[in-house]
Amino acid sequence: MILHKGERVFWGAPEVIYLEGTITQLQEESQSVVVHVERATPHSAHLIGNEIAFAAQGLQPLQGASPPGTTSERATQTLPPPQFSDEEKVRRGAAVAIHQQYGYHLSPEQEQALINQVAQAINADPVLRQRIIQSMDEILHRER
Repeated sequence: MILHKGERVFWGAPEVIYLEGTITQLQEESQSVVVHVERATPHSAHLIGNEIAFAAQGLQPLQGASPPGTTSERATQTLPPPQFSDEEKVRRGAAVAIHQQYGYHLSPEQEQALINQVAQAINADPVLRQRIIQSMDEILHRER
């Protein structure tokens, strides 16, 4: 495990579900960590302030600023997970891929052009498209 207590980490992607916070405990034997959640996507904002255990391999160190579309304001009510059409799931999957590769530093025009290209490639491959839709459904279902 190469994570460290006090390190800022994140899980997920703001286009779907995102949690960010500081590692408060390391559990070497189980390869897990406990994170104090400090930022989240709005529909996960009810988790802000909680301590949540994660598998260490599922977390990434936070580099730079938090991504857009996240909040540090704790929600008082649990919101239902967002409902996306299959097309929106593909677009959000494409956006995740672009943001993982290029961050959030592209111009809006460049970003949209790349997202469109990746979405086209996903839609051209029925097996990949179905896999992305199923994965997105599983992620969103866990949030309920």
